[in-house]
Amino acid sequence: MRTFIIDSFTDRPFKGNPAGVCFLEEPLSDETMQHIAQELNLSETAFIARLDGKNQFSIRFFSPKMEIPLCGHATLASAKAVSYVCGLADVHFRNIQNLDLSVRISKDGISMTFPIYEVHPAEAPPALLAALGLSSVRNVTYNRETNILLLEIATPRELSSLEPDFPALLRSHTSINGVLVT
Repeated sequence: MRTFIIDSFTDRPFKGNPAGVCFLEEPLSDETMQHIAQELNLSETAFIARLDGKNQFSIRFFSPKMEIPLCGHATLASAKAVSYVCGLADVHFRNIQNLDLSVRISKDGISMTFPIYEVHPAEAPPALLAALGLSSVRNVTYNRETNILLLEIATPRELSSLEPDFPALLRSHTSINGVLVT
């Protein structure tokens, strides 16, 4: 199986947000995909397989703990891998919820079209903020469909300098599937 580790949101090696990308030539069981995600030990690993259309792929996301329905940086990494392997500039991924995740690659960068989920005001546990290295956030919201907490911070510079303590982050919550920081 062709497998990549790609750093999203950066142009420098070993920076950004790493994701595993695995090209499936044949179906794998959920258990096997979960074991591969545990072995890679990244926040998410995407498993992609070509569908009927030239630029159509299925995509599934696994953290080391569980399958999750949607992951932005792993979709971005998957698009980069598809561009590299298949030479495609326009890609459509279908996730486990049958959502069309549209990605366009150009010389200026990669743009993605994702669904819009309803969010509700929430609070971030202090242990979660500490694990992310954040002393404050501008806004915290929660989405029920994905069971994900969204944290808005002050600046892109603050975002790019985050160095999360992933083991502490995993210990900081048990009631959500993940956290997004923007």
